[in-house]
Amino acid sequence: FTVHGLWPSNLNGPHPENCTNATVNPHRIKNIQAQLKIIWPN
Repeated sequence: FTVHGLWPSNLNGPHPENCTNATVNPHRIKNIQAQLKIIWPN
């Protein structure tokens, strides 16, 4: 699956600031990957 165009925001406040350069670790979403392929197909 791919994710494109998501912009971080807070529900009742400004956008997040001072974020780190951390990347998504694919192993952390492995347990929901099948569901993500259904919900967010390519």
